[in-house]
Amino acid sequence: MSAIRRAVVFDCDGLLLDTAAAWYTAFRTGAQALELELSDRQFATLAGASVGAAAARIALWAGQSGETGRVAKMLDEALRTAVELRPPAALPGALELVSTLAGRVPLAVASNAPAGVLSEVLSGAGLRPAFRAVVSADEVAAPKPAPDVYRAACRRLGADPRGSVAVEDSAAGATAAQAAGLSVVVVTNSAWPGRTPLRWPVSGRSALYVTALDDPAVLPHLLHA
Repeated sequence: MSAIRRAVVFDCDGLLLDTAAAWYTAFRTGAQALELELSDRQFATLAGASVGAAAARIALWAGQSGETGRVAKMLDEALRTAVELRPPAALPGALELVSTLAGRVPLAVASNAPAGVLSEVLSGAGLRPAFRAVVSADEVAAPKPAPDVYRAACRRLGADPRGSVAVEDSAAGATAAQAAGLSVVVVTNSAWPGRTPLRWPVSGRSALYVTALDDPAVLPHLLHA
């Protein structure tokens, strides 16, 4: 049984690290292999998706669902190459927030990124030592928006999801955290919370919407919400 204690679980891509260009390159590479040019709307739909889920959508859009496995392999390879050529930088407020929380509350990362890429980018930005657990969608049955990565992260920390908080920047991620029972901080400068409102709060779990990690409301919420 999980210990009743607090933990904070972060998403990675687009929240802690600026990996948007790497994922854009990967999505474009996979689509072009099927002679498909992705629209801006399609790129937006792919945001936050796992490699497997993105490959399935791209193959479907191209009318070649049988090519999902090949596209997934290409996405993975293109993503790895992109982060090696240009290691993603930490986004504003990320290093400071994680540093302040480390030692005060158990920290984890729960991400749809491939395990190897996730470990590499966190280490490259100097963030990896702060996290007691790092969970990739590769390691669970289903990626976000399923709750599996959040449940696994809390389990590895020995933390009760009901006493823990997720920090997310996508609808899929926030949905996953909510389904796992965590309170959620949503960091976004887009319109998605308005377009796709989640049912807040759920079973008394709190939620906070902000536009940046360095918003002064974030730290006290993570420590006391």
